[in-house]
Amino acid sequence: MEIDLFGNIIVEETDYDVKPMKKNPFDYTKDIGDKTYPDDFSGYNEWLTNSSFSQRKDTVLYANEMNKYYELTPKAQFDFYYHALPKKKYFAKWAKAVKSDYTDAIMWYFEVSYKVAKQYERVLKKEQMQSITDKYNKRKGGKNV
Repeated sequence: MEIDLFGNIIVEETDYDVKPMKKNPFDYTKDIGDKTYPDDFSGYNEWLTNSSFSQRKDTVLYANEMNKYYELTPKAQFDFYYHALPKKKYFAKWAKAVKSDYTDAIMWYFEVSYKVAKQYERVLKKEQMQSITDKYNKRKGGKNV
């Protein structure tokens, strides 16, 4: 412990090793749009990059082309997008599944999966689905009232 001329304790400063943050997979999509070439491809995710470009009308054909060549290295796939697409912001909201009012009721009534309930929904008449939904809404604790 060291003390200065005024009697104050001198605290030694410690240097902390700051590791560079690992890139987010969506940072690569941003790099393609900004036309900045990354030094490292360790965080690159081919599937997420293809999915993000398939969400937009103007880049879906490029994503489809990349799906044909899934065996390419991350660097080769990045190069394709980097050189094929113009400089632009490529942020797009991701598509979400559309859920109808009847799907949960059909899943509960027939005790089937979401996929099977959607198939039932195409076959059932409107009155039948309404009847199932009424029973679904009246249930209490998982039992009919």
